[in-house]
Amino acid sequence: MKYKNLFIYRLIVAYVHKTMVKLNPKGEMERIYKKVFDKKPNIENPHNLVEKIYWLQLYSDTTLWTKCADKYLVREYLHDLGLEQYLPQLYGKWDSAKDIDFDQLPDKYILKTNNGCGTCIIVRNKDKDPDKMRTMLKEWMIVPYGWSGAQLHYTKIKPCIIAEQLLENSPKDNIISPSCLIDYKIWCFNGVPECILIVYGRQGHNAKLALYDTQWNMINENLVNTKTKQHSNDTIIDRPICLDEMLDVARKMSSPFKEVRVDLYVINDKPVFGELTFTTGYGYFTEDYYNYLGTKFEVDNK
Repeated sequence: MKYKNLFIYRLIVAYVHKTMVKLNPKGEMERIYKKVFDKKPNIENPHNLVEKIYWLQLYSDTTLWTKCADKYLVREYLHDLGLEQYLPQLYGKWDSAKDIDFDQLPDKYILKTNNGCGTCIIVRNKDKDPDKMRTMLKEWMIVPYGWSGAQLHYTKIKPCIIAEQLLENSPKDNIISPSCLIDYKIWCFNGVPECILIVYGRQGHNAKLALYDTQWNMINENLVNTKTKQHSNDTIIDRPICLDEMLDVARKMSSPFKEVRVDLYVINDKPVFGELTFTTGYGYFTEDYYNYLGTKFEVDNK
């Protein structure tokens, strides 16, 4: 009953956001922005990274954003670039949870909706209840995603479900974070990688962060915890053996876009694609660094 009540609450909140954003998308952007920066964004004459992302959401063609944020259709985008070798194996795609034939799936896999954040189920040794998984996936597909924060390109994705290869560390990978994968989030501007946000040591909703430039120099002075206003720790992250390949892949994937974050993993010293993120969550960086990143691309605000 508690779970059902939580689903109904999330559904109501999502539709409230949808109604509000349809009436006034700038109002939702201002609400989220003010929580972090204690002021309203300058959307009409943007300067920092977040303001310019808002401007692009409102005034530019984000059709390709929608395709590349879709965890299923992005596979077609990578295939067209000749980068399909970096995709995890796809086991199936369904428009409805009731159509999933769990008997045809391997012992290990990950189920996810194509349009959400955190809407995934990890399966090891087929240890999950199929009926519960179907219920969870069905509810995720019902709740509209993208209206909170006015991430408008997500709202145009047709929801579906996919099953993919479960990525796991090899014995030699990620010694600093043996129980979970390390995310390498490469910010790119006009096809040029600028910096790499590293997320590791995940425990529930908590994780550790590090920031490096493309020469693998630590630049954690630009990281800040939104709640405590303290800089992140200075734990050294080993340079990936395949860093040059990762940066090359990021260049190719990001080349059509003014800004995008290319998220990769490293498995057996090879890059593996995670996702492309256009409206990343913010609050990780100092205000000065957001201003600096805003200088990396221009918008035609005339």
